[in-house]
Amino acid sequence: MKRLLIILLSLALLACVPTPEQEFVISKRDTDTDAVLLRTPEPLAGGAAVNSNGEPGGETQSAPHVTLAERLGAPAHYTEEEFSRKVPFDTLKVQIDADVHVPDTEKVGVYTATFDVPFSETQQKALILRYLGEERPFKVNIKDGQYWRKWQIQEQIEYHQKKLQRDDAIEDSDLRKIMLEADNRGLQSAMEQYRNAPEDWEHLEWDGSLAKGRGEKATYITLYANTDQPAHYKRVAFSAYSFEYGDETQPVCEMNTNSTVNYRDAVTIEPQTDAERAAVSLAEEELKRLNVGTFCTKSVQPSGDSDWQASDVDYPATGLLVQLWYTVDGLPFYDFQSWHGSDDLMNYVEETGMEPERDYSVYIPGQYRACVGVRDGKVASISMDGMHSVAGCVNDNVQMLSFDKIIETFKEQIGYHYYTGDWEDPDSGKGETLVITDIRLSMMRVRKKDSPEEFYLLPVWDFLGYMLHPYWPREGEDLERHKQWADSLSFLTINAVDGTIIDRNKGY
Repeated sequence: MKRLLIILLSLALLACVPTPEQEFVISKRDTDTDAVLLRTPEPLAGGAAVNSNGEPGGETQSAPHVTLAERLGAPAHYTEEEFSRKVPFDTLKVQIDADVHVPDTEKVGVYTATFDVPFSETQQKALILRYLGEERPFKVNIKDGQYWRKWQIQEQIEYHQKKLQRDDAIEDSDLRKIMLEADNRGLQSAMEQYRNAPEDWEHLEWDGSLAKGRGEKATYITLYANTDQPAHYKRVAFSAYSFEYGDETQPVCEMNTNSTVNYRDAVTIEPQTDAERAAVSLAEEELKRLNVGTFCTKSVQPSGDSDWQASDVDYPATGLLVQLWYTVDGLPFYDFQSWHGSDDLMNYVEETGMEPERDYSVYIPGQYRACVGVRDGKVASISMDGMHSVAGCVNDNVQMLSFDKIIETFKEQIGYHYYTGDWEDPDSGKGETLVITDIRLSMMRVRKKDSPEEFYLLPVWDFLGYMLHPYWPREGEDLERHKQWADSLSFLTINAVDGTIIDRNKGY
């Protein structure tokens, strides 16, 4: 809260005059954070003598089942009439017409966590054997920064060659010219890389060392093993907050003759099929086998060669990518980003001291998540980032603020955490509109500000949506694309326990 008070004093110095819609006044919370985290909900009425009307008297009855949403007073949908808030350089309009997402759980705890290598040395060795096979693993020596090998660059060259053929058929001559120029630049660049790329890495014998430590003392390990095909490898990597496995062998896939741009043979993937359900089952079973926490499936999408989201043209599907959320007490960890406005304005407010600059020397991985790639009915890749170790339980049933209090906090605070307009012409009246479409309760790993290696795991509320600009109207497909782009942005993250504001980009 001291940070917020500093921001408010800076705003006053910059002559950000209050308007009838909002006064720049904020109540200081002199609360003991640790004490707040130890609070538990009031006991539910149970065991007391009540009659059929719920009044004292009669036989003893057990308390009725009360969901977390009911306890917090959270509706399934919340609507608020449009209101305005004074922001540093303009006036922000806010609309709330949002689905409210509260997981079906009865209680939520608060925990402590640290970044530790998630597997013991014995477990690391077992996983190396499991994923790399019997053959002795090796490290690789990357000379002159040439990480990609000739066979990988060759696939890029083939990609650009096929793209040239496709774009040469474009009817619009101007567009065809632009596309072919870009394709030729890409092809020439790939050919230059090919000339400098090694045939293969230099293999270094693995000395048996493993990943260990955390923070600045962390060591990392990346190992490879040969497969039955030349110049193709399997790989595992361990660190203090991540685990990765990748199978670079060529998959045996169904040929898609309609695909003109492809590194590997593509497969036709349809949603909601047995193949998709089988992929989800494989992914969930693999994570259970790793024993690194509880997960729920977020989404399933076609995956290309690099396990990016595949498109029908540039990255034809060679498999499925199952994305999963890590969960604690039934609440998922969302990897949202804080969003405060345009990058130019954010740079300006940091330069002027209105908002403290981030501590870029402290690396804060994203929230704990997992992606599992499935090809040919087998797990072909695993990527787990932001992994943490739960160190202890602070409170297994914490008292959270009511939903009404969270809404009140959002309406009070959104003006202090979003920047719009023009600092050279304050109050120019551009009047962007923030549309909140989803309000989500989830868990988050929050850094202790003065202890970069220590964290709380605690419940938070996120307000998600999108921005509308009066000079840039969006509608139809353009609006839908804009919503999709913004679906990972949280315009405000509120600590569900004490109501303080958390910047997800800073980790606290």
